[in-house]
Amino acid sequence: MKTKNYNYVSVIIIGLVIALIGFVVSKLTYSPDAEFWTQIGLAISEFSGFLMLIRNGTFIRTKYFRIFKVVFAIIIIGALAKILYWQYNNIIMIIGFALAVLTYFFSFLNKPIRKRLDYLKLVWVIVAYTGTILKILHITSFDYQILSSAIMWLAIIDYMKKEREKRKLFD
Repeated sequence: MKTKNYNYVSVIIIGLVIALIGFVVSKLTYSPDAEFWTQIGLAISEFSGFLMLIRNGTFIRTKYFRIFKVVFAIIIIGALAKILYWQYNNIIMIIGFALAVLTYFFSFLNKPIRKRLDYLKLVWVIVAYTGTILKILHITSFDYQILSSAIMWLAIIDYMKKEREKRKLFD
């Protein structure tokens, strides 16, 4: 029986296979495209895992998610302003990212029970959004994203492990 996690886990596995093939090809040949496929495969897997965590989490059922939608609109307006080379585009985006971190932090504080996965997701939000702010300000390079990806993978693995132990990964 296919369930809500089946599609996410399938896409994660397909992305990891693409990344593995890209990695093996990059080690055996001098193809410049191999590293690209490794990164694409990892990005597909990470994004699918992120969506799986969002769909199975409780954040989307809280009042903070409605606030987050407004914050996300601010980030989109900042991105549009950046594309159009409007003035204060970086300030708008930085305010949006900072509000996103604060919104998720307050949502975390109001959780009655906090598990390891909740802490991992909070750390991921802080690292990912802070890294984006630092990138906008040209303080850090894009390599800072590796830390964000590592934390996201820890959260994905932690979620999948717990769901597998409860035999609910595909329920």
